[in-house]
Amino acid sequence: MSDITTDLDAQQKQEIRRALVESARKLLGATYEYGAEWVNYNIIPSSIDCSELVEGVYALQKLKMPDGSQNQFNYTMPVASPQIGDLAFFGRSGRTNEIYHVGMVFDKTMIIEARAHQPKLKESGKVILRPIWNWMNYKNFAGFKSHPKLI
Repeated sequence: MSDITTDLDAQQKQEIRRALVESARKLLGATYEYGAEWVNYNIIPSSIDCSELVEGVYALQKLKMPDGSQNQFNYTMPVASPQIGDLAFFGRSGRTNEIYHVGMVFDKTMIIEARAHQPKLKESGKVILRPIWNWMNYKNFAGFKSHPKLI
């Protein structure tokens, strides 16, 4: 995958952001599987994990994104006001050197994420939408970040 090498104007950035969300929308309901790899971007994977969801939808827009939520956190830039397509991260007790989960801002109220199965939760074990305020109020929330080319 080659990364976009030209500077993007505001309109191009917004178009990419919308495309990221539309690509992610197609993954809703896909089974969560830790370590699952999305190898053929022409086919919706049957299973995926959180960082692979992010890596894949960015790859579809020809934007480099490393695999692994900690690597994605380290690669991206902090933002105070997240926009669609920006990323949200969890780290152990909010620590930025212990990132373990990533989701993507889907709209003003929701995050899309590949969420591991948790027996007490109705919506888990698949790609879901979760309220953004649930993320922000969770003790492990580590912040919002954006791809360097979308800043």
